[in-house]
Amino acid sequence: MGESLPGAGIKLHAKPGDTVTAGQPLLTLHTDTPARFEVGGSYDIGAAGTDFAAAPVVLERIA
Repeated sequence: MGESLPGAGIKLHAKPGDTVTAGQPLLTLHTDTPARFEVGGSYDIGAAGTDFAAAPVVLERIA
């Protein structure tokens, strides 16, 4: 059998600029090593009607 490769991915449930409600999931992190990741505090939620300029969702690709 082949060598097992580590896996990770993020499923966005709400994209930048979407309207969200309290308790709504923003994302799901899929990883083989969840203890290595902390996503709390890595996002900001503004008040409804706040001007918003989206930054790129993908910052970099690693090959």
